[in-house]
Amino acid sequence: MKTKLLTGKLTTKQGLVIGTWYVNLLLAVVLWATTSASLLSSGSPGGILLAIGRLLGILATVFALTQFLLMGRILWIERPFGLDHLASYHHFNGLAAITLILIHPLFVIAGYSLAGHTNYIETYVNVLQHYSYVSWALLAEILFVLVVATSIYIVRRKLKFESWYSVHLLVYAAIVLVFFHQFAVGGSFIGHPLARGYWYAVYAFVGVNVLFFRFSLPTLNLLRFRFKVSRVVAETPTTTSVYIRGRNLKAWPAQPGQFVLIRLLSRQYGAQEHPFSLSAIPANDEFRLTIRHSGDYTNSIVDLKPGPFALVSGPFGRFTSELAVTDKRLFIAGGVGITPIRSLIKEAVDQGKDSTLLYANRTPGDVVFNDELSALDKLRVINVYSDPPKGFKSAMGYVTAEVVQRLVPDFKDRDIYLCGPPPMMAGVIDGLLASGLPPKQLHYERFSLHN
Repeated sequence: MKTKLLTGKLTTKQGLVIGTWYVNLLLAVVLWATTSASLLSSGSPGGILLAIGRLLGILATVFALTQFLLMGRILWIERPFGLDHLASYHHFNGLAAITLILIHPLFVIAGYSLAGHTNYIETYVNVLQHYSYVSWALLAEILFVLVVATSIYIVRRKLKFESWYSVHLLVYAAIVLVFFHQFAVGGSFIGHPLARGYWYAVYAFVGVNVLFFRFSLPTLNLLRFRFKVSRVVAETPTTTSVYIRGRNLKAWPAQPGQFVLIRLLSRQYGAQEHPFSLSAIPANDEFRLTIRHSGDYTNSIVDLKPGPFALVSGPFGRFTSELAVTDKRLFIAGGVGITPIRSLIKEAVDQGKDSTLLYANRTPGDVVFNDELSALDKLRVINVYSDPPKGFKSAMGYVTAEVVQRLVPDFKDRDIYLCGPPPMMAGVIDGLLASGLPPKQLHYERFSLHN
């Protein structure tokens, strides 16, 4: 299932973020017009192509810098939208950026070729020989193409998160190369102090935000809260809980349903950073992550020993009770999808909300938090098993929209929080919306950043 882009009425904060982006885009186009209008009105085909090429370069820069902001974990952007929605915007914005990056030089070289009455290849070779920063731009273009192509391969092959993360680090090198090329040979900047000043400010704004929110803030939080692995508990044969202790965690703004990106500062795990949901928000200065064994990194978590410090980014996500519009809850979880829902359940029960959990697993032995859930007297739990032991009495099969309607007839009176395998989520979402459930009562996030 692909996360849908936000639709409907925007919130004030969402509107401000999107409005700021459009204002920057407008200013960029206006500055281009002030420096390239004479080329458009010259009547020269070469001049017109060159002006269009400059515009495409400006737009490519806007979209490339937007990529940094979208996935820079920048809280004033993430909080209104949620990191999963930003991952979707990142995908579409990236396609726009790479398209503009590829066609920008085609128009510029064609413009110079027509103006100088030389063939295209000869002009391109001449430009590369005489302007070293154009060679830098070519290298940046190759890096951008490499990132996009490799990312598509990683996502389609469902390879490791750290592979996707490592590849994206190349974008930092590419944007540095673009910066020098842009200001050294860009016709919209040479001899135009206002344009140069504005774009210096834009680069500085993006750079400061990314450096602070992605790198400095997690380090500051580590120094402030002293996050440290306190204990590791095997929940089931395929899931493990890691407890992180800190100091004064009441000041850490975690909400039920959110997730973090965590880097364990040890020799074995320090090179990798992964996203995990909070299965329990801080209580007594300790919070919990519950991790499914699904790869080399997560399979070895059960052997993790207490002691390592943890670099924590977040919390992130809008999968919280703030979205609720009714006083009743239906939680639908599939397998390890219970992890963000577990903390939401605790919050709802503590608030006295009428709460039902529809929990899908393969067998009873795969149920995570069985004792914890059973201890919540005010929670109605309906287990659904796809492969229960012979003679075991419970709902059987897979959770679908039809199963939800049959087992929880008043589902339309509830806010529904859903988390599980993508095929299950896609089927349940489509079916419930088709049944007439108001979209504002259905809440879900896809906890994957490489969209």
